[in-house]
Amino acid sequence: MNRLARKNRIRADSKTEKPGTLVLWRTQQSLLPIEELARAAGLHIGLVEQLAEYGVIEPAPDSTSQILFPVAAIDRLRCAVRLRRDLGVNLAGAAVIVEMRERLRTLRAELERFQKLAEF
Repeated sequence: MNRLARKNRIRADSKTEKPGTLVLWRTQQSLLPIEELARAAGLHIGLVEQLAEYGVIEPAPDSTSQILFPVAAIDRLRCAVRLRRDLGVNLAGAAVIVEMRERLRTLRAELERFQKLAEF
């Protein structure tokens, strides 16, 4: 892990990305305020707030004074937007699908762990 990753910085990198594009140097456990989350996902803050209302993303339970979201919420936001854009799924449906997708990933990882244990 490099020094920038340890410090959990966000920086714009005009050499490798388009100007204004954010490059995240955060770990999966890092937390973002809604403004940075919207910017990192490339979405308008109003849409991110709507998606939060429908449960596509949820704030971190330990965020105190400021509402913070895990970095993993970026993937959930992008998935919900693709579902709306490509398939015409409404926000409530997108929230359910995103949750089911994540649950499926968890179950697959769990199954792989059990299969590896069974090999021994």
